[in-house]
Amino acid sequence: MPSERGLSGSSGSGRAPGPASGAGGAAGPSRSFGLGGRGPWLGLVAGVAALGVVEVLVLHLIAGALLPRPVALTVDVVAGVLTAALLAAFVSPLWSRHRVADGVVRLRLGWVAAVDVALDDVVSATVYRATAARPLELGAGFDEETGRVSLVRTTSAPAVLVELSRPAAARVQVLRGVRATSVLVGVAEPDELLRALTPS
Repeated sequence: MPSERGLSGSSGSGRAPGPASGAGGAAGPSRSFGLGGRGPWLGLVAGVAALGVVEVLVLHLIAGALLPRPVALTVDVVAGVLTAALLAAFVSPLWSRHRVADGVVRLRLGWVAAVDVALDDVVSATVYRATAARPLELGAGFDEETGRVSLVRTTSAPAVLVELSRPAAARVQVLRGVRATSVLVGVAEPDELLRALTPS
């Protein structure tokens, strides 16, 4: 099982992480949190870009050889637009940040995945320690059995596991809608995020 430490372990206050009930509705200053290093995601983007270019080129050659020129040109345009849109989605996490404002935590992996959670619905927030049995996985994922959404830009950064009192609407894989009962999110400043999620 992964080793986890809550707010009490990170702040030294001796206070265990608990429900944020009653605190989430209070308006506070907007705070943002980085997702950690960009290197692994840049590698993923480079791979997707290379694959997209190869697919567009192959499709162009096949369409040019088998289809009338106007139809082949249409295929080229459609393939190019779809590939560009996909690449834009994959690039977007490089500038993404998580935010806490107005009683809502907005967790983002660019355009790839997103979930908004009311602070009142946060039951607990703990630092997640990956193990060989349960490693952090790069990207956006959804576990059907547990209802856990994961938003991870780099596996070398810490991650925070947020447990919810009720399912929250989430989006993964760009367009897929799911209901999340917990969120595992990579973040460069885990202690700061913990304090924002479980305020006094």
